[in-house]
Amino acid sequence: MDLDRLYRQYRPLLFTAAYRMLGSAAEAEDAVHDLFASLGTAAVPWDELRSEQAYLLRLLSNRCLNVLKSARRRRETYPGPWLPEPLFEPAGGSGDPLRQVLDREAFTYAFLVLLEELSPPERVVFVLRETLDLGYGELAELLGRTESGCRQLCSRARRKLDRAAERSGPAEPSPQAEALVEAFIGAASSGRYETLLELLSEDAVFVSDGGGRVRSALFPILGRSRIHAFFQGIARKGSLAGELLPVRLSGQPGILLLQEGRPRFAFTVVPDTGGSGIRRIYMISNPDKLGGAAGFGREPGEEQSAAIIP
Repeated sequence: MDLDRLYRQYRPLLFTAAYRMLGSAAEAEDAVHDLFASLGTAAVPWDELRSEQAYLLRLLSNRCLNVLKSARRRRETYPGPWLPEPLFEPAGGSGDPLRQVLDREAFTYAFLVLLEELSPPERVVFVLRETLDLGYGELAELLGRTESGCRQLCSRARRKLDRAAERSGPAEPSPQAEALVEAFIGAASSGRYETLLELLSEDAVFVSDGGGRVRSALFPILGRSRIHAFFQGIARKGSLAGELLPVRLSGQPGILLLQEGRPRFAFTVVPDTGGSGIRRIYMISNPDKLGGAAGFGREPGEEQSAAIIP
């Protein structure tokens, strides 16, 4: 079997599925790499397989289930909230077919956050069904479960996601989200924090993931006035000084802060149900989760190629 051909043909699909299952680009890359590394030494009866894709997805799903189970244990001791690792691209799009798929579909960054509510089996079944539109019979064969069991897992997943969306706000892409991000950039870049106060819903929540690597809020900050005070405080300390770039985080409009040419923070927001205010702010400052933004940075003195917010 030509493994190079398999890799070129299926890698985009496998990475997309793994990223949605795991919420981590690094872990998704590792899962896909390990899968193909194992194929190099395995005696696979390729001629007897009905579907190469189904076989590869079965191997990938088993790997992702194991990673999710161990990740849950690790996150119990994670310092502060755990947020997914975003995929970064320029605000206008990158031309990468994989990123275009992520943009077209409803698996936004906010939706990846909601997926954290699911158990590992629920998440794997839901992602496979939504990403590939697989029938329950196909899922059962692929995962070694019963058809009714897959149906129940998917149904439970949808109920959990609906409840989570009621608390967090809609996760689907929307013009309102784009407009709120632009307004957020304007408020942050100009220091007009009274404008930021006006953008926030009364019950807004700020969630920050520093991973214990940088100083960060260890608990969600609840309410408009407290979030406003938090941003005023970190602005006075100079933590928001730098270049603010409009970017896309996993298909969702966001902001990247560069300090001395290096990524320091990424923000994205979720509108409330009416789209009139910000319901959630997610801030990623863990350096391990900003690796995908390295291409936006520059060495001091180098010219910045991306648009810079004045």
